[in-house]
Amino acid sequence: MNLRLKPGKSEYTEEEAASALGLSSTQLRLLLRHHVVEEEETLSNAALMRFRPSDLLMLSMLHGVRQGE
Repeated sequence: MNLRLKPGKSEYTEEEAASALGLSSTQLRLLLRHHVVEEEETLSNAALMRFRPSDLLMLSMLHGVRQGE
């Protein structure tokens, strides 16, 4: 996966995070559901979530692991 971060940007919206990861918003939500959230209700707030560059790095690594499944 090729992570595309914007220099100087410290927070990303759900849409920006998905784009930086090369995923759709739906794919990002599936990744979050599989690896991060414990309750389905949490994903209803995904549009309000803000992701830091370190979050995106971790998600890109998790996505790579998932691709290998």
